[in-house]
Formats: sequence, structure tokens, C-alpha cells
Amino acid sequence: MTGKLIKHDLIAGARRMGNIYLAAFIACGAMLLSAFLKSGFLRFLCSAAVIVIAFIAVIVTFVSVVFGANKSLFGREGYLTQTLPVRTSSLIFSKWLTSSFWVLISYALVAVAFVGVFVYWTSENQDGAEIYDMIYQLLQGFGIGAESIYQKYLIVSAVIGLFNACIFVMFILFAITLSNIRPFHRLGSFGVILYLMLTVAVIQGATYGLESLCDVTLLIQESGITMLVDQAAISNAVQNGALTIGFTGVYFKAIVTVFLYILTVQLTETKINLK
Repeated sequence: MTGKLIKHDLIAGARRMGNIYLAAFIACGAMLLSAFLKSGFLRFLCSAAVIVIAFIAVIVTFVSVVFGANKSLFGREGYLTQTLPVRTSSLIFSKWLTSSFWVLISYALVAVAFVGVFVYWTSENQDGAEIYDMIYQLLQGFGIGAESIYQKYLIVSAVIGLFNACIFVMFILFAITLSNIRPFHRLGSFGVILYLMLTVAVIQGATYGLESLCDVTLLIQESGITMLVDQAAISNAVQNGALTIGFTGVYFKAIVTVFLYILTVQLTETKINLK
């Protein structure tokens, strides 16, 4: 039954967000067709449209997550959803999993859009390639790491970014649940935003506090990726061109997300206020 629930939520999400992804596909097609034209303005317009639509897709996805989950769990559909022969934990997990899936798709669309536009302009436009080479040589002149380090840094940052996006979805579900419980439901839709902001602020503040006590750092060098807590060794490596990514927050947010999932399930089972 849980599998059917996930399938249904995926289909519902596709119906809500199908138009924006269709628009992105059309914009990509127009950008490719513009490569055969000599109009620089048209090529720029198509490229800009791809980037703009990709960002709109992210916004639409998050809005869909908020209103879709609120409607299906706590709106009129909630009376049917809450009576399905599945555990509440499965309902929340399905919403989190499918919402995270669409969020990751939207982020992937942004990444593909940027990479596509970059390749499009650097391969078809000599000026674009020269600008890239100039920026890279400038960075090298300042002693900022090698290209292989940048590649590893971008890959790791992308993975952490996707991980944080999935975590943020659980923050949203928790805020939605809290906004449908007495007396927190009095603020309505504004309550979702307020509780989400408070949740993020508290968790981020706790993260900064933990980082000041023990900052686990991911050190990215040409020789590989290592995890260190020795600040002297980290500083020495940075001076030699290494890049760093703080990892304390990643661990902490993962633990907090599990706690919020359990709390969301408990609140939904015991304190829910269906409209």
C-alpha cells in the first residue's frame, strides 16, 4: 500500500508541475534551434529564457510542496488521506520522498540549464570561451586551487546542496503540520512561513554553535578528499590551494531531520486539526 501511495503522490506532483517542465523543454529546444541562426540577440534571449524558467521551476516546486501537502494531509482531501489503510509514518514518508524527488528534479534542471548554456556559449561563441579562459587564468594568478580541485568541490557542494534540499522539505512538512494544530492554526497560511522561518533559524543557530565547538571540515585537495578537525592542518592546506567545506552542519541537520520526522508523525496522529 505504501508503494501505491508513493506512486499516487508522484503522479499528483507531475500533474501540478507538468506545465513548467514542458515550458523548460520548449525553451531548451528553442535554444538549440537558435544555434543555427546568426542572431546573437535571439540566442541570448533563448539562453536567458532557459535560466529563468529553471529558477521558476524551483519556486513552483516548493510552492507545490507546501500547498500540495497541506491540501492532501490537512485540507478536504485529508479526511480521505487520514483514513487510508497505511500508518501515519508512511503518509509522511511518502510526502517527504515524493516532494524531495520533485525538488531534486527542479535543482537538476537548474544545474543542467547552467551547464547547457555554458557549453552552448563556450562551444559556439569564441568570445565566451575566451572569457572562461581569462577567468580561470585570473584565479590561478591569485593562487586559487587547480581545476581538479574545483571539480571535486563543485561535485561535493552539489551533493550537499541536494541533501540540504531534502532536509528542507522535512522542515516544510513540520511547519505545515504545526500550522494545522491548535492553537498554532490561527495564523493560517502565514503560520507556515513563520514556523518554517523559526525552525530554520533555531536549527541554523544551533549549527553555528556546534561548529564553534567542533568544526568537522571536509578538505578538498588534488590528492583527494579528507575530513579533518585540526585547524592548523586545515589552514596550512588552504594556503597551498585546498578548498574546504564545513561538515558539522550536515551531520547535525541529518539528526534533527530524523527527530522532526518522528515529531511530525506524532503530531499528525494525536494533535491534527482537519479543516
